[in-house]
Amino acid sequence: MRSAASPAAVVIGSGIGGSAATLLLADAGIPVTLVEKNRRVGGSCSGYEKQGFHVDIGTHMFCRGNRGPLGDVLRAVGEDGALRFRRTRDIAELRFLDPDDATRIRGVAVPADLSRMPRFAYEIARALQLSAADAVRAARLFTYILAMSDSEVAAWDHRTIEEFVEPFTDHAPTIGVFGFLLGLYFILPYWEVSAGEALWCFRRMARDNALSYPKGGSIAIPETYVRLAEARGAQVRTGVGVRRVVVREQRVAGVELSDGTVVPANLVISTSSVRTTVSKLVGAEHFPAPYAARALAIKGSYIAVQAKIGLSKKLVDAGCIVGGVGENVDLARTSTGDMKEMFAHLTRGEVPPIVPFYCPVPTNFDPDLAPPGHQLLTLCAVAPTSDVALTSPPAAWEEAMLRTIRRVVPGLDEHAVFIDTFGVEFIEKWIGKEFGPAVSTGQTPDQVGAKRPPVYTPLRGLYLAGCNAGARGVGTELAAASAMECVDRVLADLGREIRRGAPRPSPAESAARLIARAAAKPVAWAARR
Repeated sequence: MRSAASPAAVVIGSGIGGSAATLLLADAGIPVTLVEKNRRVGGSCSGYEKQGFHVDIGTHMFCRGNRGPLGDVLRAVGEDGALRFRRTRDIAELRFLDPDDATRIRGVAVPADLSRMPRFAYEIARALQLSAADAVRAARLFTYILAMSDSEVAAWDHRTIEEFVEPFTDHAPTIGVFGFLLGLYFILPYWEVSAGEALWCFRRMARDNALSYPKGGSIAIPETYVRLAEARGAQVRTGVGVRRVVVREQRVAGVELSDGTVVPANLVISTSSVRTTVSKLVGAEHFPAPYAARALAIKGSYIAVQAKIGLSKKLVDAGCIVGGVGENVDLARTSTGDMKEMFAHLTRGEVPPIVPFYCPVPTNFDPDLAPPGHQLLTLCAVAPTSDVALTSPPAAWEEAMLRTIRRVVPGLDEHAVFIDTFGVEFIEKWIGKEFGPAVSTGQTPDQVGAKRPPVYTPLRGLYLAGCNAGARGVGTELAAASAMECVDRVLADLGREIRRGAPRPSPAESAARLIARAAAKPVAWAARR
């Protein structure tokens, strides 16, 4: 085994967090091996080819494009511009039932051009049937959000979106649509999401106005990171998983792979969930009891059933379509009680009467992802994780999702080239996180900010990166930010200078980083309840 003076690292998992951490370690001159159990890198940002389509495994939009953490990783290693992000005229389209005829669908486009926002505000007010007074209250809500200071936002970390919105409006459709859109960030209902986390993300998305999608599909991000890491000497092993993290004398000594090979290392970065890392990869006996207990108690987000739909004709103009539609009911016609009952169905393992859906259209950003004139829809609908006993059978969740998309995209079956569906069991197996949550440490009030697991652990040499620990943000951007924080911590622990070219953090982020480094032991996190 190498000495502490000559470190070697293994990164487990090649999603955004793992591939970014590998690149950053390699750029810092640390020998690193990236291990991926699937045959293709990328985790939930991986993909496959079918009939001339380049299809995402997951369902993604990238809120801040190259201006956020995904670009920060590249800037940190002097490779700004290695990824090309593209935009659409309309970021998304909210789809509702027509208030005058529930058999028809009405769309409200969310424009990329800020000069078109007044028109959007008018259209969404009409769709939600807002009175003049309700419209004024909604406008005050958004104005206040954008005018808040960072300290005011942070003060809401440990309270919910529901609590934040309550003083501004009691108009149920406004609360439902606003809460649903923020909940999309985190795959949780708005009454379970940290208001501080949601506000932090929303404000940065609005400030950067760069919601976009990478040329080449979502896999272009991890593939670019991996390619640049290999150019810096990183080793990449695909098609082989990690059986266990080897521990000797109370520190990591490497990893044992599924083929029996042992890769020596005195640094191991896991991008699996904290729960899976502690209980499956390492063993709870190697951690202080409070830390292990807290790791096992972490709550993940929900997951989604998915469909990849190849079309022979363009049927959707926006970059994404979103909504929630049932029989003669949608998000604009629901009460807050209806919303909570909908999620109560999920926790009981039942398909809800309103199916919330989210459907990016990658080919509207990059037409080369499909044959000429064709279109690709990457659809998902929220579903419970695999630890929830299903009352409705697995097929019923996929059928409900497809029934909804057929309703909101007329002509879909007529022009469908293929429809591939993926259930929760497949997603759990692909991403390798117990129960299959989309975000393995859900961004609830008791799991953000100071209450979020740190990127370092009590076991010497073991670190965490991805959506499991540290940082804040939306999905893939959270994973990239976590990887940067993780590698900064590794370098600090090795007594190395933090990498040059890294993006300059805000004063609040700098203070948080100093506080984190001053913490004597990560077990302190386990004591915070």
